[in-house]
Amino acid sequence: MSYTPRSYEDIVRDMLTTLTGGTVRESLTVPTGDLPIIPAKLHSRPVRRISSLEGSTIVGVGAKAKEISYRFTGADFELISSSGNAADLDSIRFRDNGRRPVPGSTLIVNYYPIQTDPVPLTDLNVGSVVRTVVETVARELAVEYQHLGEIYNSAFLATATNDSLDKVVDLVGVTRLPSGHPVARLRFSRQSGATGNITVPAGTAVTDDKTNRYLTLSEITMEPNESTREVLAGGETSGTAEVDEGALNRLEVMISGVSSVVNIQAARQLAAPETDDDLRRRARGALHGVVRGTLDALRFGLLSIPGVKDAVIKEAPNGVAGEISIQVAYTDQSPDARQRVAAAIEELRPAGIRVFGTEAASLKVNVECDLTLTGSSLSGLELNSLTTVLEDSLFAYLSKVPPGAPVRRAKLVQLAMSDDRVEDAKVLLTPQGQEPVEELTLDSGVALDVLRPFNFPPPTFVQGAAAAATTATVTATLPIHLAPEITLTQASDAIQVALNAFLASRRADTPLTVDAMAAAIRDDSRFALVRADVIVTVESGTRFLQLTDGLGSYAPATNETLLKGNIDIQPREGGV
Repeated sequence: MSYTPRSYEDIVRDMLTTLTGGTVRESLTVPTGDLPIIPAKLHSRPVRRISSLEGSTIVGVGAKAKEISYRFTGADFELISSSGNAADLDSIRFRDNGRRPVPGSTLIVNYYPIQTDPVPLTDLNVGSVVRTVVETVARELAVEYQHLGEIYNSAFLATATNDSLDKVVDLVGVTRLPSGHPVARLRFSRQSGATGNITVPAGTAVTDDKTNRYLTLSEITMEPNESTREVLAGGETSGTAEVDEGALNRLEVMISGVSSVVNIQAARQLAAPETDDDLRRRARGALHGVVRGTLDALRFGLLSIPGVKDAVIKEAPNGVAGEISIQVAYTDQSPDARQRVAAAIEELRPAGIRVFGTEAASLKVNVECDLTLTGSSLSGLELNSLTTVLEDSLFAYLSKVPPGAPVRRAKLVQLAMSDDRVEDAKVLLTPQGQEPVEELTLDSGVALDVLRPFNFPPPTFVQGAAAAATTATVTATLPIHLAPEITLTQASDAIQVALNAFLASRRADTPLTVDAMAAAIRDDSRFALVRADVIVTVESGTRFLQLTDGLGSYAPATNETLLKGNIDIQPREGGV
């Protein structure tokens, strides 16, 4: 429902028309074509004259055309007789060279019929008693209409102001920031290799090392060509400390694609209370979290759950009103994600609506990325770093492909060649039980389940020259429990010999991992390795990579030799 206050001029016109025996605010529907408008709904025909005719018309042409309210004049229409009797005027015809109303719209007409009862009041001249009383009443009515308009506007976020706006935003848990409230400007930076839009929601929490908590005041989106975006954040309370420049650098919840955040200036206090416009922007972000009972609220709520890729909602799936189906595609296949989805549906669904929840079918896909690199060689650490970034970038894209959407070869190659060291790339997708393809289109209701790790065959180099020999040093901390009657020297000698043979056997297709190393040096007759505390470090130049049990691997590059560095063997209390 909408409300538009009536103007003083309209009220005076209608009152004077009524006092002089006229009929006010009768409505007509505009027919299509050039047919006359026959006032079939008017009660007093024939008509002597029309005093006012209002409706809507089109101004402008093409893309600039728009519909506006308009008061038509005698230059736009004429009063005619539908029967051909000039004394029986009952229809309106719009002139060819005048403005015409919008077909299907409503006309509001004030008119004088030929036959009217005598009117007791005839002196309607300006300044007369009757005219003065009518204008006085009209003015009071117009003022009341304006007051009602303010009351109507005070109920909506877009039009409420001052105290009324405070009451509206309080419904979604937002309050106006007072003067003296601490604020800081934050800069969010894009992660290397991250692609696409990155959205930072309003209310994102950032803290310092003293747990001072600041919340972003509006939502921001980093476009694909933007590396940073800035946004104002306010202290969680008015008593939150004002932090120094660079202190706010901890995200409470990690955001995909965001590498870092920092306040670029020291926090300050607001010199004046938050303005209405700023408060509205902040409240709009909060509205997303409290809207209930609509399809948009359901979809937004489900997509906000970590581990949900897409949600397709359909009304009346079986042709029965009051039912909806929700098909959810997951990136997180854990039971926790499904429990969160079920709880969100129950919380957000419209009351009395039956929900059929289904899970999108998944297509498991392995990914292989064959790279051609510039130069003649690349150390294992550099290659490992490169493939890790490329795998994260490709996985982020593939994980967001919704059910039924295509996976384009050009997009995969573009992501694989995002590093300057990559001269060419070929990305193959192997759906389970199918042949490898360079692109594919998912069936409707089928989501992509991307398996990791990706396969990166040994790269080729564009120069075609033999790769230069390189070395990397492997150091390790190995806690062990000694077997009875076995000395630390005996165990160390066995470990050193086994490690030499193990490191010499590492290749691109047999990478170095803690699990593989533990299997190679295992000797139950002499010691037991405490795998949970093992730390292996691979160093090459200024770069290093740390491996632990079940986490990380290192594939040596072509012609790269792994050298054994310091091996710290630490005996622990207790026997094998």
